[in-house]
Amino acid sequence: MLLDILPLVETPAQAIYWGITYVICGLVWWRGDRPERTGVLLVLANFVASGLVDQYFWGRVTWGVMTADGLLFAAFYQLALRWSRWWVRAAAAFALLGFLSHFAAMLDASILWRAYVTLRWLISAGILLALVAGAVEAPMARRYQLWRTRSLA
Repeated sequence: MLLDILPLVETPAQAIYWGITYVICGLVWWRGDRPERTGVLLVLANFVASGLVDQYFWGRVTWGVMTADGLLFAAFYQLALRWSRWWVRAAAAFALLGFLSHFAAMLDASILWRAYVTLRWLISAGILLALVAGAVEAPMARRYQLWRTRSLA
């Protein structure tokens, strides 16, 4: 079966989400500049790392995924400090929400497992949408940079 090729994909919903992620990352890589491409690498590394450590639990929380999400936030935060692009700040904000969602699930036992996982998927979709916004913005940023260098010269 096709899903047996990828050991990280367990359900059809995951396969669809991974497929959409790869398409978005490919388009962003094609249309984007250095910050967008760095964001693509961060997202893909987080997806793979999360898939590899998703089976390690600490109470109700997957601590491996929590660590990977914390590292994703730290990396997007560093990227936001380096590049003055609004989409990077949005991606860092979504990554912070993803990291904090683990603590919410850890502190409140009444949160359903399905709600916890759905929230993590929605937050990762927000990061992907921020990447798409970065790819849309990239040509405008290039034109602005060209205009700025000409006007300062």
